[in-house]
Amino acid sequence: MIQVRDVLTVKFGKIDQAVELFTKPSIPAPQFNASVRPVSALTDISGNMYTLVNEFIAPNLGEYEKVRDQQFTQPEFGKWFQQFQLFIEGGRREYYSIEGDYTPWSQPGRIVVREAYRAYKWQIRTAVSLMQRYGALLVDRGVGQNPHVLSDLAGSMFQAIIEIETESMSAWEEKRRALYRDTDFQVWFVQLQNAVESGSHEFYRVEYTGR
Repeated sequence: MIQVRDVLTVKFGKIDQAVELFTKPSIPAPQFNASVRPVSALTDISGNMYTLVNEFIAPNLGEYEKVRDQQFTQPEFGKWFQQFQLFIEGGRREYYSIEGDYTPWSQPGRIVVREAYRAYKWQIRTAVSLMQRYGALLVDRGVGQNPHVLSDLAGSMFQAIIEIETESMSAWEEKRRALYRDTDFQVWFVQLQNAVESGSHEFYRVEYTGR
């Protein structure tokens, strides 16, 4: 399965209207079918302001392309897209392979932490395995829950990504600092240093979940 992320740049001050456009539209949004489904809408807490991320799940790229093209022919698409242009300045589309289980975020209001790591060349499978172990460690120590592990399907190569939800920014900071003193984490981190060369953090708020 794949995750498709539409990362949209919202016009300044229009984030609430943009969120409503994708979650509770006054004009019905074009419909997906059962094989391709929207699973979440997220807004920025860090990084570029007025960012809206819509995440979709599809069995493969071919099925996503077929359903996307069908959307464009639906009668309501034109009216919905007119609203879209009122609130959205631009954006990009990202594709990732889902490594393991994938469950939508539990509820609106939760915080999603997204950690993206660039693996050393040809160390991507090792890095993915380390992300899966990291997710299990975060869950076991009560730092977060429901981890998603992804790898690049397009764009920059050798990316290993983990997304995980937590109850709040303060809870994440407090519990993760405690995790740093954990022996299992310290062993894992030494292994990570041998597999990746850099990384980044992003934080989002869940606005919608397809759970």
